[in-house]
Amino acid sequence: MNEQERCLLRELTEQLARAVRGNFTEIALSGSGGPEVDALADMIAKLVGEMKEAQEFIAALSLGRLDVDPPRRNHLISSFKQLHSNLRHLTWQTQQIAAGDLNQRVDFLGEFSVAFNSLIASLREKRLAEDRLRYVSNHDPLTDLYNRSYFTEEMERIERGRRFPVSIMLADLDGLKRVNDTLGHAVGDRLIQQAAQVIRQAVRGDDVVARIGGDEFAIILPGTDTATANEVRNRIRKGEELFNLENDSYLIGISIGIDTAEQGGSLTEALRNADKKMYEDKFARKQAGGPGRKEDE
Repeated sequence: MNEQERCLLRELTEQLARAVRGNFTEIALSGSGGPEVDALADMIAKLVGEMKEAQEFIAALSLGRLDVDPPRRNHLISSFKQLHSNLRHLTWQTQQIAAGDLNQRVDFLGEFSVAFNSLIASLREKRLAEDRLRYVSNHDPLTDLYNRSYFTEEMERIERGRRFPVSIMLADLDGLKRVNDTLGHAVGDRLIQQAAQVIRQAVRGDDVVARIGGDEFAIILPGTDTATANEVRNRIRKGEELFNLENDSYLIGISIGIDTAEQGGSLTEALRNADKKMYEDKFARKQAGGPGRKEDE
């Protein structure tokens, strides 16, 4: 080995020492050596270049800069590439969770996966509890229909909407007092539940059916004119008839009043009119000797 080659080796050694210290400034070599030394110089230059790329990528990764893509064909950072990919996927999963998707699970980050999955499980439990509380606050526990509070809120919301005409139906269960007095309140509760089922089966899925009192029900029928609301009443009557044909211990009788509000009309006024018509129907049914006769009040 001549003096020129020894000088080049010292310069290449210094280049490597600087790279180890994090200094990737290129050293201008003093000349050229033989083929073997020149090949070594080329490999060291490539190694230092890859070390510089790796250092820049790892520094960005340590700062959470997941937008910085890993350099290609750089084997020094293979494990960091996998970490980068995992963190990107974890970021996407976190965004899905923020959007309400709690069906996320992590299985690729060791102890962090355990903590993450435990957090998701807790969030699911919290959501279920909130959903249950929301449901309970909006529904009648006996019939599973909406309650008066929800009915009032929907009246206000639908009145501000555009699905007119809106028909309001009030229904009162006839004969409940007689059933309670003669057969007991447990049977009276079953009567209420079965009447609620008859009403529910007669309406659409997006209609609002609520129990607003002991034996009182109210139905909001958006986008429904008087003729169509009368068809709903006929379906309730048919449901009554079918139930009463199959049961002889007690009968379902439902007095019904309907009123329709056109665009710009007041649903509160329609509710009052429906209430008045319901009592007129109850009186007519009593006069005819139906389930709502006087002694059943």
